[in-house]
Amino acid sequence: MPSVGDQLRAAREEQGKTLEDIGEVLKIRADHVLALEEGDFDKFDAPVFVRGFVRSYCRILHLDSAPVVVQLNQELGGTEALANDPALSPGKKGFVDRLTLFLTRVNWSIWLPLLVLIAIAAIVWAVVEAKEAKREQLESGNWIENLPATEYKPPRMMLELKIDDLPDAPVKPDATNPSSAAP
Repeated sequence: MPSVGDQLRAAREEQGKTLEDIGEVLKIRADHVLALEEGDFDKFDAPVFVRGFVRSYCRILHLDSAPVVVQLNQELGGTEALANDPALSPGKKGFVDRLTLFLTRVNWSIWLPLLVLIAIAAIVWAVVEAKEAKREQLESGNWIENLPATEYKPPRMMLELKIDDLPDAPVKPDATNPSSAAP
């Protein structure tokens, strides 16, 4: 039985398409299409890319991709680099990794309204507690002790009249001055 690459090349040549035509449709370079046809799968980072490109290649050529992918999996098992899918994270998962994984698994359609309801309840509770504390302080009369001492400071540019400057004798109305005369 011919290899996957031989089957793809034969179907491509039979339909009169070039490597560039296939690469343009697959959105990859022509040398990667040639690598698929030659079975040089080490040019690809992971087997998932190879499988995806082969499936798309079969769709372009109107081939049934199921038997081709089964044969491809057998061929990929023979390559050392692509026998297994690479690990996504080579090291130990940290707190942020675990947190983001947890958050992606949360059913937000249930939890988001619940969290909003809890937040509203907490705000209402805090406002009621603050109002209650204010009412208790007003009723107890302790708030008077906390007031600052009062001191009158006249506004600037205001005429200051000091009582000490007035003469001891009463002022007699002057007959020559009608404004000082009593009515």
